[in-house]
Amino acid sequence: MPIHRSYGIRFGLNLLVLGCAAVIAFPVVWIVLMSLKTQGQVMAWPPQFVFQPTLENFRVLFDAAQSGATSYGSLKVDFLHPVINSVVIALGSVIVSLLAGVPAGYVLARKDIPFKEDIAFFILGFRFAPVLLVVIPLFNVFQAIGLYDTYLGMIWVYQVITLPMIVWLSRSYIEDIPKDIEEAAAMDGAKPVRVVLHIVLPLLKPGLIGASLLVFLLAWHNFALGLMLSSDKAPVTVALLKLLNPGLQFYPVMAAGLVVTMAVPVILILLGQKHLERGLTMGAVK
Repeated sequence: MPIHRSYGIRFGLNLLVLGCAAVIAFPVVWIVLMSLKTQGQVMAWPPQFVFQPTLENFRVLFDAAQSGATSYGSLKVDFLHPVINSVVIALGSVIVSLLAGVPAGYVLARKDIPFKEDIAFFILGFRFAPVLLVVIPLFNVFQAIGLYDTYLGMIWVYQVITLPMIVWLSRSYIEDIPKDIEEAAAMDGAKPVRVVLHIVLPLLKPGLIGASLLVFLLAWHNFALGLMLSSDKAPVTVALLKLLNPGLQFYPVMAAGLVVTMAVPVILILLGQKHLERGLTMGAVK
Protein backbone atom coordinates (compact mmCIF):
# COMPACT_ATOMS: atom_id res chain seq x y z
CA MET A 1 0.00 0.00 0.00
CA PRO A 2 1.46 3.44 -0.92
CA ILE A 3 2.56 5.61 2.00
CA HIS A 4 0.35 8.55 1.03
CA ARG A 5 -2.68 6.25 0.89
CA SER A 6 -1.88 4.88 4.37
CA TYR A 7 -1.65 8.40 5.75
CA GLY A 8 -4.95 9.27 4.07
CA ILE A 9 -6.73 6.31 5.67
CA ARG A 10 -5.22 7.15 9.08
CA PHE A 11 -6.25 10.79 8.73
CA GLY A 12 -9.78 9.78 7.78
CA LEU A 13 -10.09 7.42 10.74
CA ASN A 14 -8.78 10.08 13.14
CA LEU A 15 -11.24 12.57 11.70
CA LEU A 16 -14.06 10.06 12.18
CA VAL A 17 -13.05 9.48 15.83
CA LEU A 18 -12.92 13.23 16.48
CA GLY A 19 -16.36 13.62 14.90
CA CYS A 20 -17.84 10.87 17.09
CA ALA A 21 -16.20 12.40 20.18
CA ALA A 22 -17.65 15.81 19.30
CA VAL A 23 -21.15 14.37 18.88
CA ILE A 24 -20.92 12.55 22.22
CA ALA A 25 -19.42 15.54 24.08
CA PHE A 26 -21.78 18.18 22.68
CA PRO A 27 -24.75 17.46 25.04
CA VAL A 28 -22.44 17.50 28.07
CA VAL A 29 -20.84 20.79 27.02
CA TRP A 30 -24.27 22.27 26.31
CA ILE A 31 -25.54 21.32 29.79
CA VAL A 32 -22.45 22.85 31.43
CA LEU A 33 -22.97 26.08 29.47
CA MET A 34 -26.65 26.16 30.49
CA SER A 35 -25.71 25.80 34.15
CA LEU A 36 -23.62 28.98 33.90
CA LYS A 37 -26.31 31.08 32.19
CA THR A 38 -29.32 33.03 33.39
CA GLN A 39 -32.85 32.08 32.40
CA GLY A 40 -32.94 34.83 29.78
CA GLN A 41 -29.67 33.71 28.24
CA VAL A 42 -30.87 30.11 28.05
CA MET A 43 -34.07 31.11 26.26
CA ALA A 44 -32.33 33.54 23.90
CA TRP A 45 -32.31 32.82 20.16
CA PRO A 46 -29.90 32.42 18.50
CA PRO A 47 -28.03 30.63 21.32
CA GLN A 48 -25.39 32.67 23.12
CA PHE A 49 -21.96 31.07 23.25
CA VAL A 50 -20.24 34.21 24.57
CA PHE A 51 -21.77 35.37 27.86
CA GLN A 52 -20.97 36.40 31.42
CA PRO A 53 -21.01 33.13 33.44
CA THR A 54 -22.79 33.01 36.78
CA LEU A 55 -22.81 30.55 39.69
CA GLU A 56 -26.24 31.70 40.86
CA ASN A 57 -27.84 28.47 39.66
CA PHE A 58 -25.60 26.37 41.91
CA ARG A 59 -26.33 28.68 44.86
CA VAL A 60 -30.06 28.26 44.32
CA LEU A 61 -29.56 24.50 43.89
CA PHE A 62 -27.92 23.99 47.29
CA ASP A 63 -29.66 26.78 49.24
CA ALA A 64 -31.66 25.04 51.99
CA ALA A 65 -33.59 28.26 52.70
CA GLN A 66 -35.91 30.09 50.39
CA SER A 67 -33.91 31.81 47.68
CA GLY A 68 -33.99 35.57 47.99
CA ALA A 69 -33.84 38.09 45.20
CA THR A 70 -33.16 35.86 42.21
CA SER A 71 -34.46 35.70 38.69
CA TYR A 72 -36.46 32.61 39.74
CA GLY A 73 -38.54 34.30 42.42
CA SER A 74 -39.05 32.23 45.59
CA LEU A 75 -37.59 28.79 44.97
CA LYS A 76 -36.50 26.11 47.45
CA VAL A 77 -34.52 23.19 46.04
CA ASP A 78 -32.08 21.92 48.73
CA PHE A 79 -30.35 19.58 46.28
CA LEU A 80 -27.83 18.42 48.89
CA HIS A 81 -30.44 16.16 50.51
CA PRO A 82 -31.09 14.00 47.40
CA VAL A 83 -27.34 13.88 46.72
CA ILE A 84 -26.82 12.41 50.20
CA ASN A 85 -29.72 10.02 49.56
CA SER A 86 -28.11 8.78 46.34
CA VAL A 87 -24.71 8.33 47.99
CA VAL A 88 -26.21 6.33 50.89
CA ILE A 89 -28.42 4.19 48.65
CA ALA A 90 -25.81 3.49 45.98
CA LEU A 91 -22.98 2.87 48.45
CA GLY A 92 -25.19 0.70 50.67
CA SER A 93 -26.33 -1.30 47.64
CA VAL A 94 -22.73 -1.95 46.58
CA ILE A 95 -21.69 -3.08 50.08
CA VAL A 96 -24.64 -5.47 50.44
CA SER A 97 -24.07 -6.83 46.93
CA LEU A 98 -20.40 -7.49 47.67
CA LEU A 99 -21.21 -9.27 50.94
CA ALA A 100 -23.77 -11.51 49.26
CA GLY A 101 -22.54 -11.65 45.67
CA VAL A 102 -18.87 -12.56 46.11
CA PRO A 103 -19.60 -15.75 48.12
CA ALA A 104 -22.31 -16.66 45.60
CA GLY A 105 -19.87 -16.09 42.74
CA TYR A 106 -17.27 -18.23 44.48
CA VAL A 107 -19.72 -21.10 44.89
CA LEU A 108 -20.78 -20.87 41.23
CA ALA A 109 -17.15 -20.81 40.11
CA ARG A 110 -15.63 -23.50 42.32
CA LYS A 111 -18.33 -25.85 43.60
CA ASP A 112 -20.13 -28.59 41.67
CA ILE A 113 -23.75 -28.08 42.65
CA PRO A 114 -26.90 -29.29 40.86
CA PHE A 115 -28.30 -26.94 38.22
CA LYS A 116 -25.37 -24.53 38.70
CA GLU A 117 -25.69 -22.91 35.27
CA ASP A 118 -29.47 -22.65 35.59
CA ILE A 119 -29.08 -20.86 38.92
CA ALA A 120 -26.48 -18.52 37.44
CA PHE A 121 -28.69 -17.56 34.50
CA PHE A 122 -31.69 -17.20 36.81
CA ILE A 123 -29.74 -14.63 38.84
CA LEU A 124 -28.61 -12.84 35.69
CA GLY A 125 -32.19 -12.76 34.43
CA PHE A 126 -33.16 -10.29 37.16
CA ARG A 127 -30.71 -7.78 35.65
CA PHE A 128 -32.58 -7.76 32.34
CA ALA A 129 -36.12 -7.96 33.72
CA PRO A 130 -38.25 -4.81 33.28
CA VAL A 131 -38.00 -2.70 36.42
CA LEU A 132 -41.76 -2.06 36.49
CA LEU A 133 -42.36 -5.79 36.98
CA VAL A 134 -40.50 -5.46 40.28
CA VAL A 135 -41.68 -2.01 41.37
CA ILE A 136 -45.44 -2.40 41.01
CA PRO A 137 -45.80 -5.49 43.27
CA LEU A 138 -43.28 -4.12 45.79
CA PHE A 139 -45.07 -0.78 46.16
CA ASN A 140 -47.92 -2.24 48.21
CA VAL A 141 -45.59 -4.65 50.03
CA PHE A 142 -43.24 -1.87 51.08
CA GLN A 143 -46.11 0.25 52.38
CA ALA A 144 -47.53 -2.70 54.32
CA ILE A 145 -44.27 -3.63 56.07
CA GLY A 146 -42.99 -0.08 56.58
CA LEU A 147 -40.11 -0.08 54.09
CA TYR A 148 -41.53 2.58 51.79
CA ASP A 149 -39.31 5.69 51.68
CA THR A 150 -36.56 4.17 53.84
CA TYR A 151 -32.88 3.64 53.15
CA LEU A 152 -33.20 -0.03 54.07
CA GLY A 153 -36.02 -0.57 51.60
CA MET A 154 -34.21 1.26 48.80
CA ILE A 155 -30.94 -0.62 49.35
CA TRP A 156 -32.86 -3.88 49.38
CA VAL A 157 -34.73 -3.27 46.12
CA TYR A 158 -31.59 -1.91 44.42
CA GLN A 159 -30.14 -5.41 44.69
CA VAL A 160 -32.15 -6.20 41.58
CA ILE A 161 -29.72 -3.90 39.75
CA THR A 162 -26.44 -4.46 41.57
CA LEU A 163 -26.41 -8.05 42.87
CA PRO A 164 -26.62 -9.95 39.53
CA MET A 165 -23.70 -7.94 38.15
CA ILE A 166 -21.54 -8.60 41.22
CA VAL A 167 -22.34 -12.32 41.17
CA TRP A 168 -21.47 -12.76 37.49
CA LEU A 169 -18.39 -10.54 37.51
CA SER A 170 -16.97 -12.11 40.67
CA ARG A 171 -17.64 -15.57 39.23
CA SER A 172 -15.70 -14.66 36.09
CA TYR A 173 -12.82 -13.22 38.12
CA ILE A 174 -12.61 -16.29 40.37
CA GLU A 175 -12.58 -18.63 37.37
CA ASP A 176 -9.62 -16.64 36.07
CA ILE A 177 -7.62 -17.47 39.22
CA PRO A 178 -5.79 -20.82 38.90
CA LYS A 179 -7.38 -23.39 41.16
CA ASP A 180 -3.95 -24.86 41.84
CA ILE A 181 -3.20 -21.94 44.17
CA GLU A 182 -6.12 -22.84 46.43
CA GLU A 183 -5.31 -26.54 46.29
CA ALA A 184 -1.69 -25.86 47.28
CA ALA A 185 -2.82 -23.76 50.24
CA ALA A 186 -5.24 -26.50 51.29
CA MET A 187 -2.46 -29.09 51.14
CA ASP A 188 -0.40 -26.85 53.46
CA GLY A 189 -3.20 -27.07 56.02
CA ALA A 190 -5.09 -23.83 55.31
CA LYS A 191 -8.80 -24.04 56.02
CA PRO A 192 -11.30 -23.04 53.30
CA VAL A 193 -12.22 -19.78 55.02
CA ARG A 194 -8.57 -18.78 55.31
CA VAL A 195 -7.94 -19.69 51.68
CA VAL A 196 -10.74 -17.38 50.59
CA LEU A 197 -9.81 -14.49 52.90
CA HIS A 198 -6.03 -14.55 52.48
CA ILE A 199 -5.57 -15.87 48.94
CA VAL A 200 -8.68 -15.43 46.80
CA LEU A 201 -9.84 -12.00 48.00
CA PRO A 202 -6.43 -10.27 47.59
CA LEU A 203 -6.24 -11.59 44.04
CA LEU A 204 -9.80 -10.41 43.42
CA LYS A 205 -9.18 -6.89 44.74
CA PRO A 206 -8.64 -5.12 41.35
CA GLY A 207 -11.63 -6.84 39.82
CA LEU A 208 -13.90 -6.17 42.79
CA ILE A 209 -12.96 -2.48 42.79
CA GLY A 210 -13.83 -2.21 39.12
CA ALA A 211 -17.07 -4.14 39.58
CA SER A 212 -17.99 -1.96 42.57
CA LEU A 213 -17.51 1.21 40.54
CA LEU A 214 -19.61 -0.22 37.73
CA VAL A 215 -22.56 -1.22 39.92
CA PHE A 216 -22.30 2.06 41.86
CA LEU A 217 -22.84 3.92 38.58
CA LEU A 218 -25.81 1.67 37.75
CA ALA A 219 -27.36 2.38 41.15
CA TRP A 220 -26.55 6.11 41.00
CA HIS A 221 -28.34 6.62 37.67
CA ASN A 222 -31.40 4.50 38.43
CA PHE A 223 -34.67 6.40 38.17
CA ALA A 224 -37.71 4.12 38.23
CA LEU A 225 -37.10 2.50 41.63
CA GLY A 226 -36.52 5.82 43.36
CA LEU A 227 -39.55 7.40 41.71
CA MET A 228 -41.97 4.67 42.81
CA LEU A 229 -40.61 3.61 46.21
CA SER A 230 -39.37 6.83 47.82
CA SER A 231 -40.44 10.35 48.66
CA ASP A 232 -38.21 12.09 51.20
CA LYS A 233 -35.42 9.58 50.49
CA ALA A 234 -35.61 10.19 46.73
CA PRO A 235 -32.29 10.08 44.81
CA VAL A 236 -30.92 12.83 42.60
CA THR A 237 -32.52 11.43 39.45
CA VAL A 238 -35.98 11.94 40.96
CA ALA A 239 -35.05 15.34 42.44
CA LEU A 240 -34.13 16.57 38.97
CA LEU A 241 -37.57 15.61 37.70
CA LYS A 242 -39.19 17.90 40.28
CA LEU A 243 -37.55 20.89 38.59
CA LEU A 244 -39.53 20.14 35.41
CA ASN A 245 -42.63 21.96 36.61
CA PRO A 246 -45.10 22.56 33.75
CA GLY A 247 -45.85 26.07 35.02
CA LEU A 248 -42.24 27.08 35.74
CA GLN A 249 -39.04 26.99 33.76
CA PHE A 250 -35.94 26.42 35.86
CA TYR A 251 -33.74 25.13 33.05
CA PRO A 252 -30.47 26.70 34.30
CA VAL A 253 -31.02 25.30 37.82
CA MET A 254 -31.85 21.89 36.38
CA ALA A 255 -28.71 22.06 34.23
CA ALA A 256 -26.70 22.82 37.36
CA GLY A 257 -28.27 19.77 39.01
CA LEU A 258 -27.31 17.64 36.00
CA VAL A 259 -23.72 18.89 36.24
CA VAL A 260 -23.56 17.91 39.92
CA THR A 261 -25.16 14.54 39.16
CA MET A 262 -22.62 13.83 36.42
CA ALA A 263 -19.68 15.13 38.45
CA VAL A 264 -19.85 12.40 41.11
CA PRO A 265 -19.55 9.44 38.68
CA VAL A 266 -16.88 11.26 36.64
CA ILE A 267 -14.76 11.85 39.77
CA LEU A 268 -15.13 8.20 40.81
CA ILE A 269 -14.14 6.97 37.35
CA LEU A 270 -11.07 9.23 37.27
CA LEU A 271 -9.99 8.10 40.72
CA GLY A 272 -10.55 4.40 40.01
CA GLN A 273 -9.79 4.33 36.29
CA LYS A 274 -6.86 1.94 36.66
CA HIS A 275 -8.88 -0.51 38.75
CA LEU A 276 -11.93 -0.13 36.50
CA GLU A 277 -9.99 -0.99 33.34
CA ARG A 278 -8.20 -3.92 34.97
CA GLY A 279 -11.37 -5.15 36.64
CA LEU A 280 -13.44 -5.11 33.47
CA THR A 281 -10.78 -7.05 31.56
CA MET A 282 -10.20 -9.73 34.22
CA GLY A 283 -11.47 -13.05 32.98
CA ALA A 284 -11.75 -11.84 29.39
CA VAL A 285 -8.77 -13.91 28.19
CA LYS A 286 -8.18 -17.37 29.58
